[in-house]
Amino acid sequence: MDENLRERRRERIVKSAELLFGNTGLRSTTTSALAKAAGISAAILYRYFGAKQKLFERVVERNSRQRLAELEGRLSSIPDLPPLACIDRMAEATVLACVDAEGNASVMAWALLEVPEFAADVYRTEIGATELLWDTEIRKRFAESPVRPRLAVHLVPYVVHACMAFGLWLATLRHKAVTARAHARQYAEGVVDAARMVLSFCPESLGAAGLPVQGRVS
Repeated sequence: MDENLRERRRERIVKSAELLFGNTGLRSTTTSALAKAAGISAAILYRYFGAKQKLFERVVERNSRQRLAELEGRLSSIPDLPPLACIDRMAEATVLACVDAEGNASVMAWALLEVPEFAADVYRTEIGATELLWDTEIRKRFAESPVRPRLAVHLVPYVVHACMAFGLWLATLRHKAVTARAHARQYAEGVVDAARMVLSFCPESLGAAGLPVQGRVS
């Protein structure tokens, strides 16, 4: 079989397996159920991936890539806004990317529970990539502002961890984008409060951000 065709089949198998693994995890998802979902025999499934865990690991890696792609799109679509309003939208986008259909983090939640040695490395890589996305957006939008270095150093590393953890928790609770939106908005308000506090220690940053701002920014 042509290698391109084989790779496309692998991807179809991975995509069909993602829903099953997201629902029942690695140990409770049977090889026969995975083969049936992909429309192939268990023998073919084994030929492509060997042990079931290898397929699971491939699913987790794909899931992480999809989530990052979803987040990149969400961040780039945020309009030009003042710093605090931008941070508000970025935090909300980061949480919601975890419950998006393509990047739903329930698979990652199962992986961290069942194969923590493998999943921890994937999750750390995703956190680093997410921090880079945030840094890129902040640099692009506020390159000449005194706000940028303070946000990049004192806010981004902590907020990215927090938003991803909250999004992971929402995915574990089976939230979808529609039901998670109100929670994400409320969480983003807390992130804005943290950003406001970070900037309040520097008068130049305070003025550049248009502080003080009360409540949710718009």
